[in-house]
Amino acid sequence: MPAVMAPGSPTDVDVAVVGGSLAGLQTALTLGRACRQVAVFDDGRPRNAPAAHVHNFLGVAATRPEDLLAAARRLLDDYDVTVIGSRVRTVQREGDRFRVTADGGTAMARSLVLATGLHDELPEVPGVHELWGRDVVACPHCHGWEVRGLPLAQLGRPGMAARAVERAVLLSRWSPDVVLFTDGDELPAVLRTRLDAAGVRACTDPVRRLVLAEGRLRAVELRDGRTIARSAVFVVTRQHQQSDLAQQLGCEHVTDGPAAGAVSTDSTGATSVPGVWAAGTVAVPALLAIGAAGHASTVALAVHNHLLERDLAAPRVRR
Repeated sequence: MPAVMAPGSPTDVDVAVVGGSLAGLQTALTLGRACRQVAVFDDGRPRNAPAAHVHNFLGVAATRPEDLLAAARRLLDDYDVTVIGSRVRTVQREGDRFRVTADGGTAMARSLVLATGLHDELPEVPGVHELWGRDVVACPHCHGWEVRGLPLAQLGRPGMAARAVERAVLLSRWSPDVVLFTDGDELPAVLRTRLDAAGVRACTDPVRRLVLAEGRLRAVELRDGRTIARSAVFVVTRQHQQSDLAQQLGCEHVTDGPAAGAVSTDSTGATSVPGVWAAGTVAVPALLAIGAAGHASTVALAVHNHLLERDLAAPRVRR
């Protein structure tokens, strides 16, 4: 079964995986099954923790995020995987290895996989944070089916009108009753035409708050006091890297476009720093949960092959 490191204990492994959510655990599983020694650092703060359920994950029916992660961790029991339950503070290259230092232990690793994920910056509208993960969500592909056909809202944020329109148009596939709240942004004619084609109504008045009753969403209240009843609100978020480790290591980042801020990688997940890979949304922000796991599996294969080539190039030691 996976070892759990005592505070301050060092370990020497093939691969250190930073991040213990779906991408990190899938990386560890794939490498463990390839007979690699792996250390997983997990600070226990997965991005999807506020969500009531994980949806659109093949073979998994509306389970809670914590239950899915617990089941994933149990799959590691048969492999040489060490779990260090703390946040990584620093990563430094020492010769041909990486020293990974966390509150709960240190690992020396031949290769490093960053699976630290993203953080969602939510609109500063009262009620959004309180309902986040339940009646306030971001992704229609993850949560749209459960509210299909109901009165829905797409909440934009000032200065991001075009993105809000695209999200509202997408949301219209799940319900014929979608209202886009731009929170004060006016819409040019070309964007209004796009909304009209999708059957989405637009409200450009500033939003005061979300109206809650017994812990559930009831309506969107505008600054002038009007309320518009809604059953769920989909929001436009700003996404940020959860960790600055890629910056510490000098990894290149995407500078513009929809993936701006992501760690730059090639098709295998290799970053600009030799020996460092990025798995899941840290490299591809648009991935769904199942996509993050799939991407991590591909990255793990590349890491294993990289280590295999290093093994073959090293002088053989007679036993």
